[in-house]
Amino acid sequence: MNGKLRQLAETAKQKTWVSFTHENDPYSLLHWSVAGPYHDKKDVWLLQNEMTFETKEFATLDDAIAWLGEHMPRITEVL
Repeated sequence: MNGKLRQLAETAKQKTWVSFTHENDPYSLLHWSVAGPYHDKKDVWLLQNEMTFETKEFATLDDAIAWLGEHMPRITEVL
């Protein structure tokens, strides 16, 4: 795990969310435990592209970090 990915994982663990850039696009990774107007229970980590609002769900933070390491190797800033 590279330094930016490690920093991203640690921030997400501490605050339950983190924002970062990948190839100049802003993203957020956050823990989502309540969803919708009826407060449907969810317990997932949500990755969201802040430009397109496209999302991807992960069962655990470790799953999300592993996916990011494989699919987003050029994380430039952890915000």
